[in-house]
Amino acid sequence: MAPRPYGILLAEQVADALLAGRRLVPHHRDYCGMGLAYEAGTFVYAEVWDGQLQGLNTQDQRPPVALFFATRPEFVQWLSRQTDAALSRRELVDSFYWANQTITRQRLLQLVGAS
Repeated sequence: MAPRPYGILLAEQVADALLAGRRLVPHHRDYCGMGLAYEAGTFVYAEVWDGQLQGLNTQDQRPPVALFFATRPEFVQWLSRQTDAALSRRELVDSFYWANQTITRQRLLQLVGAS
């Protein structure tokens, strides 16, 4: 069975939650996984270190892991096509990051209060 994309409805609910000031940004020491937020008029999907979204990866020599979306429709379109598998980070060489605190349908449902 193919992974099921998050879909427009959930993506719109997530966008609304982010616009309302909610954030999916774990707070603990060191690597905290991937997060979502709306900051300075931009939707952000990025690594989180020490509870802070990162625009640049400062932990090793990998390129920055951050996507920025200037508009709600652009963010909704991107998120609606994603799946747990697509955001699992299995494309990275270092298996430490594989499905390690990544964005999942369950986390998104918790963010929007539908878990």
